Amino acid sequence: KKVVSRNGGSALLKDCPTLASVATAVVRAIAPVPVTAKIRIGWDANSINATRVARLLVDAGIAAITVHGRTRAQGYGGAANWDIIGEVAAAVPIPVIGNGDLSSAADIAKRRRENGVAGAMIGRAAMRAPWIFNQIKEYLASGQMVDAPSLSEKWNLVLRHCQLAVREWAAEEPAIRSMRSRLMAYSRTMPNAKRLRENFAHVSTLAEVKAIAEENILNRERTSSEQEKVENAIPALLFS
Repeated sequence: KKVVSRNGGSALLKDCPTLASVATAVVRAIAPVPVTAKIRIGWDANSINATRVARLLVDAGIAAITVHGRTRAQGYGGAANWDIIGEVAAAVPIPVIGNGDLSSAADIAKRRRENGVAGAMIGRAAMRAPWIFNQIKEYLASGQMVDAPSLSEKWNLVLRHCQLAVREWAAEEPAIRSMRSRLMAYSRTMPNAKRLRENFAHVSTLAEVKAIAEENILNRERTSSEQEKVENAIPALLFS
């Protein structure tokens, strides 16, 4: 909002001459380093101009464009418009990378096939499931879907992420507090997500994260064991 209020970011979609001037200036200033751009499809539903903007960026010397399939007015609500992303990909001679509503390897393959994009940019899905990149790589190479990590494997990844954050910050409590939003995202792929988010909102140490992990795994094992007992008891009840 601060950027847009100063006529930057998505606000430039309403001022194409300035957008073109800015892009040209950046390209010239750092040549021969390639410059890429990321745009939305327009400011709102009444001003969809992604193809026009993409052509201006090509003329400015931009090397590749990422197109997010929503307008600025949509924010992250509603569905991404991949038809418009496909129109942009067909209209310009540089690589177009599609972005929006990509949450699986199959999504990526579909968009490459149906919308002609050169690549894909993943946002929120990668925050909660960073293993998606390995799944995509394998799926595009072989057509085989790699299973998501087990619960224990996910927790090992979470703890490793926290350890790296502590190393980067060189201070445990600030590092773990900075990880809270990342932990919230991870929780979306785990059982008892609501309770996890409540717990993650207050963590400040690695020990606290480890304790939450151990409790979550133990509760899952108990639930699975109880479910197995119920399933094993059903045939006995039917034939008794």
